Amino acid sequence: MAYGIIEHVKGQVSDITGPMITELAREGDAMCIELLQDIGQWLGVGIANLAAALDPSCFVIGGGVSAADDLLIGPARDAFKRHLTGRGYRPEARIVRAQLGPEAGMVGAADLARLVARRFRRAKRRRVERHERYERYAEARRTARETL
Repeated sequence: MAYGIIEHVKGQVSDITGPMITELAREGDAMCIELLQDIGQWLGVGIANLAAALDPSCFVIGGGVSAADDLLIGPARDAFKRHLTGRGYRPEARIVRAQLGPEAGMVGAADLARLVARRFRRAKRRRVERHERYERYAEARRTARETL
């Protein structure tokens, strides 16, 4: 059963991590393979529910779980095909691993921060330009009043 996992962490259950489970599964530990298949099944059910609501053409699995690759994504694809509402009447979405693997989330967050910073700079620039135009307009009005 879970003896291989417990032996690997020398009895310290708090030391069990996802990457360790993936590593043991790759080494052939039956319990770890079963755990990843179970997670993959639930992932596939969740993706099928999302597909029913959003109808995307592709789901990309990234982050740390993507390191499990076909140990996780294979069962997810199988469960997705079984639970997809209206299968046969709609194109089936692909389920793929992110090209950046575990770093995909970090790269995405950095790109989002860059985009937000750019928009903030543009908005600030527009505010400054608007204020400068108003100042020129107000100065022109003051000058016009003084000449009258």
